[in-house]
Amino acid sequence: MARTLTLDEWALEEFSAPVPSRATLMRYAKNGMIYPLPVKAGRCWRVEASARFIGMAEKPEISKDLDPRLMRILEDGTST
Repeated sequence: MARTLTLDEWALEEFSAPVPSRATLMRYAKNGMIYPLPVKAGRCWRVEASARFIGMAEKPEISKDLDPRLMRILEDGTST
């Protein structure tokens, strides 16, 4: 296995200032937005030194029979 870093250490190398908050980094790790995927070792997320932030891999499927108001919010973020 390659050398691993904590999320905070990895973020300093991956992002320019300002670095995302710890809560945001943990959300990235939990949602698979970092490749190769981070591993939780005890209470700490560990990331390979060569890992990269990839963001959302694909958009979620939205059912066509949802309420039109909800569809509008999901598609473009407007509330009315």
